[in-house]
Amino acid sequence: MSQSYLDEIAEQPAGIRKLASLITPWLIADVQAIRTAIDKGEVNHVILTGMGGSLFSAYGTWLRLSQSLPVPVSLWDSSELIQQAPGVLRKGTLVVAISQSGESVELRRMTELDGGVSIKVAITNTADNSLSRWSSLSLATEVGPEQTVSTKTYTAGLVALYIFEQLLVGNGEALGAEIATLADAVASLLADLPAQTGEMLTFLGHDKPLTFIGRGGSYGSAMMAALVTAEAAKAPTQALSGGQFRHGPLELVRDGFCSVMFTGDQASTQELNAKTVADIASFGGRCLTIAPASAVSGVEEMAIALPAVATGLLPVLEILPIQLLMVPMAIARGYEPAKFLNGSKITIVE
Repeated sequence: MSQSYLDEIAEQPAGIRKLASLITPWLIADVQAIRTAIDKGEVNHVILTGMGGSLFSAYGTWLRLSQSLPVPVSLWDSSELIQQAPGVLRKGTLVVAISQSGESVELRRMTELDGGVSIKVAITNTADNSLSRWSSLSLATEVGPEQTVSTKTYTAGLVALYIFEQLLVGNGEALGAEIATLADAVASLLADLPAQTGEMLTFLGHDKPLTFIGRGGSYGSAMMAALVTAEAAKAPTQALSGGQFRHGPLELVRDGFCSVMFTGDQASTQELNAKTVADIASFGGRCLTIAPASAVSGVEEMAIALPAVATGLLPVLEILPIQLLMVPMAIARGYEPAKFLNGSKITIVE
């Protein structure tokens, strides 16, 4: 299983690079038609929904669309959506549903509960699945089968969602170049990171809970990192926004406390995050910083520097060190890396 997991990680640069082929005149026209429906008042609510990594991949898009569109934008855990608030699936709503398989039980239930949703967008790994057949617009990443914990389907889905988001707000001119730059950055980072995983494991250890922290789109990375760590290394984790960490969990910090900070690339929040990293160290804890290269110069503890990419695509790079760290961490904890023991690749029990 370890080799399958490593192979799927290694396939990410090529999978990302080919996603530029999604940007066709037909897709541009379809997304422009959706934007027209929003501007004309035919759509009065946008819902982004998914489970697990698919949900976390949408966090940055939710923040950006909330500031760019003239209608409310909501981010929903699909299980909560179908169980607690199915009534919001109604006429006048645009639903953007993300699911690597398109067959997760909650997403399938959502398609059955559809209460006249006006526009349905699906982002999945394959072109033929329950979710894509339900949709009025389907984007398939087609990065190939994935046998283990989500790696390439997560990063590819995030890029496909970014493509849709940027076309929806009218910023599609640079998409091809941004994706090419990202693919090069992923390839470069994957070549360099294996030499650092041993030091990362020594710094963070393998026998203590891990706390992942981030703000903005990088909070999505923190949530995904916690999920990957739980699945691949069977280690207890939590993910917190930088602000929520200050509201109580800071009391956990002492000798033996281990954490990871995703700083993001916004100067205002980088300053807040740097202060949090310094405070963790002053209270006796450890914090690995994962940040753009421009933000690591003043970091006194261990840091992983990331190449420069478009802001909305930074989470693709942020998750790569965690993906690779899982191999030595799982082995140190006595597990086969990324092997499912209690669950399965596709969740079929609600």
